Amino acid sequence: MTEHDTRRRFLTTSGGLVALALSGCLGDGGGDGEMDGGDGMDGEDGTNGDDGMNGSDETDGDDETDGGDGMAESVAVRIRIENVAPPDFYPADTSTGGAVWITPGAYAVHEGENPIYELGEPASIGLEALAEAGPPTGFEGEEGLVDELDGATEVHRSGAYTPDDTVADPNDPMGSVPGAPPIAPGGAFEFAVDVSPGHRLSFASMFVPSNDVFVSTEEGGIGLWPEDGDPVDGDVTDAVALFDAGTEPNAEPPGTGPDQAPAQDAPDQGADEDGVVRRLSDVDDGHEYPAVEDVVQVTVTPT
Repeated sequence: MTEHDTRRRFLTTSGGLVALALSGCLGDGGGDGEMDGGDGMDGEDGTNGDDGMNGSDETDGDDETDGGDGMAESVAVRIRIENVAPPDFYPADTSTGGAVWITPGAYAVHEGENPIYELGEPASIGLEALAEAGPPTGFEGEEGLVDELDGATEVHRSGAYTPDDTVADPNDPMGSVPGAPPIAPGGAFEFAVDVSPGHRLSFASMFVPSNDVFVSTEEGGIGLWPEDGDPVDGDVTDAVALFDAGTEPNAEPPGTGPDQAPAQDAPDQGADEDGVVRRLSDVDDGHEYPAVEDVVQVTVTPT
C-alpha cells in the first residue's frame, strides 16, 4: 500500500472522522479557509447543526468589547503551523511510510492558562478523540474539543483549522485528494484570528503515527499581544511541546501498532490507559520521538 493510499485509508477509518466531521466546519470567522456545506469532502458531514462550528465560530459575541464604552483595540494575525519533520524519521515500513503527519486541530484565543489540557489531570473526551484519532470535532455522538473550548471560561474565540486551511501538502501534490488531512512534512495550515492586548493562543493537533500523542502549546499558551507591547511577529515554536494524553497505552513503537492512527480500524480502538496528560518528554515508553522543533514550526504574522 502506498503512502498516498494509506492516507486515503486514514480518511475512511480513524481519520475519516476528521474528513466527515470537519465538513461544514470553518477555520476562523475571518473567511480564510472556510468550508461550506458542499466542500467536496463528503455529503455526510458528521456534525450537528449547533456544534459551535457555524458561520460565526468564535465564542461569545461581546468578547471584543472593553466592557465599557466601545470596541477594544484589535488586530488580525495569521497563524501558520508547518510540518517540518523529516520525511523518513521512522522506518519506511511503518504505517505512514516513515513520515510524521499532523492533523487538523482546534484552537482558542484566550486569557490565562491553556484551556485544552491541565498537566497531571485526565484528558477531556474531546482531547482524547483528537489525540487518539485526529478529529477536533470529537468521537461520533460526543462533544469534541472545539465544543469544549467554545464553552470554556476566558476563551474569547475558538474554532478549528480545517482541511481547507491547508496551504501546502506534499502528500497531495496533484490535488487529487482536495483538502485532505493530515499534512505531511512540508505541508502547513494557516488561519487568521483577531486579537487584543493580553490575548494568548493555544492549539492542538494529533501527532501521527501514535496512540495518543498530540502537539500543543505549553501551559501558558502563546502570548499574541503583550499588555505593554506590540502584537507578536515571528517564530513562536518555543512555546510549543509534544504531549501524551494518557488515554491509551503506547504499547508499540510509532507506526507499528494496530491501535494507532492511521493503522487502526476504528477511532476509539485500543485499551484504556486511565492516565493523565503529561509532557511526552516525561513519558518513559522506550520509543523514539522527534523533538517538537523537528515536528512543527509555528509563526505569527500581523496582517
